[in-house]
Amino acid sequence: MDMDGVMEGEQHNTYDIEFYGPNTMTGSLYLGALKAAAEMAEAMGERQAATLYRRLFEQGRDKYDRLLWNGHYYRQQVEVAEGLEIPEHLRMPSPGSAAAAREPKYQYGEGCLSDQLLGQYLAHVVGLGYVLPPEHVRSAIKSVFDHNWRRPLGDFCNVQRVYALNDEAGLLLCSWPFGNRPLLPFVYSDEVWTGIEYQVATTLIYNGWIDEGLSIVKGARDRYDGLRRNPWDEIECGHHYARALASWALLLALSGFSCDAVTGQMSFAPAINSEDFACFWSTGTAWGAFAQTRGLARMSVLHGSLTLSQLSLSPAELFPYKARAYVNGVPTKTRAVRKEGRLELSLPRVQLVAGQTLEVR
Repeated sequence: MDMDGVMEGEQHNTYDIEFYGPNTMTGSLYLGALKAAAEMAEAMGERQAATLYRRLFEQGRDKYDRLLWNGHYYRQQVEVAEGLEIPEHLRMPSPGSAAAAREPKYQYGEGCLSDQLLGQYLAHVVGLGYVLPPEHVRSAIKSVFDHNWRRPLGDFCNVQRVYALNDEAGLLLCSWPFGNRPLLPFVYSDEVWTGIEYQVATTLIYNGWIDEGLSIVKGARDRYDGLRRNPWDEIECGHHYARALASWALLLALSGFSCDAVTGQMSFAPAINSEDFACFWSTGTAWGAFAQTRGLARMSVLHGSLTLSQLSLSPAELFPYKARAYVNGVPTKTRAVRKEGRLELSLPRVQLVAGQTLEVR
């Protein structure tokens, strides 16, 4: 209500409880929404709305960082906003105590929450860039790996639901590396969920921590290997739980694929095997295959159609000489620029349909 870009009230979340006070799990989602709204308003010519959303985003980003950054990761500032009453079942167990009426259960406080960059993960996936300072994002996601990734889990005590155990590896939902674990933290804090593991792995890869991200993925796949558990049924709060679909974001992180339908831009920036890379891609109107080797990139449309005005390839050193684009072998007008390690090709709004291939060589 104070228009400072920070959510401070009661914030319901995926742990089936409410967080009270500023935190970057729900906060980064809000920042991402503000940044997306600013870009959508700009695209629609609504300059006044775009300016408002962008101002709120910038204020919120700066305030979240100032309030919650502890030098390693983003913590939660537990506080109950003025005028907000905590439901009795969420109050700390001290009947009759005035302090208990203002002290909520199931928070994480000084903990290192695996979901602390949930909105940043989504911002990476949709091409919005950073919603919090990049250097702090890189440090925070590495802290999640350092403190919450356990290999093996056998020496860790979890009295809640058991989705990983014994010699298996897994990512805890939260840890308290510097102490101050709440007496009653959120109930699922010691559990391991593949849906969270995949989004943390994706964020690690987007921020250059590739080996760490792939270690988490391997841990999850080793648990669901067909012998220990069903590889097609990753369990959380029930069978075939939808959160595991976060695994699809790994394709985007590892391929560096992004698409902007408004401007007709498409990008590929493989995080691994860039000199011999191939992947599937999909947009709202088409899908196909992409492959690149030294001196050659090929993007094939297998279904649908799309209009392309710019193609960005990375790393640029794979194309050391003048690059040219061809559609089904026919050269098309191309302007190539090398920028920040990328090769950016401007095209005359090429219309590609199923069965056609755009080559850069």
